[in-house]
Formats: sequence, structure tokens, C-alpha cells
Amino acid sequence: MSHHRRMFRKSEAKLLTEEIADFRDALEFNERETRMEIVETGGMELFLFDGKPLLFKSENRLVPTLFFERFVASAPRITVDMGAIPHVCNGADVMAPGVRAITGGFSNGEFVVVQDEKYRKPIAVGKALFDSEVMSKTTRGAVIKTVHYVGDEMYNLSKTF
Repeated sequence: MSHHRRMFRKSEAKLLTEEIADFRDALEFNERETRMEIVETGGMELFLFDGKPLLFKSENRLVPTLFFERFVASAPRITVDMGAIPHVCNGADVMAPGVRAITGGFSNGEFVVVQDEKYRKPIAVGKALFDSEVMSKTTRGAVIKTVHYVGDEMYNLSKTF
């Protein structure tokens, strides 16, 4: 798939700076010193900070990539059983019966990292459909809306940087 890579315009950088407030602690960047680029492909936008693919835009919302190490290390985690992995890695939402552990507190709508039970490797980033307290008591249905996962289009594009 072809893509177009370019530097941020000042006006874009200013808008993005406002949008990234949720990730500011994990980003640790200086607008004047950090090289910010955008990669456009197939209607998607991937944001590079000093050449690292940290965020992308999905449904007009910034989403952290699995390559955003500081976010992945500090985000709340959902551990899923090994049976859930093939489904999540195909884009399926995380269902309550597959959840083995919840680490860290979060609110409905916040991003969480989904990891496998055996190796504790991050396999997806998703949006919580409940807060952590309610989720821990939920036994049926979807609990995490999978937004980004190992092997998806954005993951494969991010790997090239």
C-alpha cells in the first residue's frame, strides 16, 4: 500500500498538541524540538514523533499504537486467556469470559492494553466499555472494543518505521 509521508505544518502541530492532552505524560515531547511527521495512507493518518509511530487517527480520535512503548508500559491492562488471542488478533472485541485479570483502574471509554495470559505480551489496544470496577463483575458480553491489534493495517504500516 502506498503512503505519503510529510512534516507537520505549524497549524497541524498546534491542533495535534491540543488533541494529545490524554497522552502528554507518556509522550514527553517538545513542540519545537521534536520532529513531527504524518503518514497518510488509505484515509488513515499515522503520527510519527522523531520517527517513531506513536499515534494514529481512527474515527476522529487519536489512538496509541502498540509501538508507543511508554503508553503500553503505563496503561491499564486486560489479560485475556489464550483462547481469546486468535479472535482479538483478528479484530474481535474482548468478551468478559476471556478476561483473566484487570490491572490498573480506568473509566468507561479510556484506552487499555490487552495482553496474553501466558507471555504477558501486548496484543491490542482497546476502548473500555465499562469502568474497571464494573468490568471486574461483568460475566457476559463485550467489555473492550478492540481498536488496534497485532497484524492490523496500522500495525503493519507502523512496523515499517
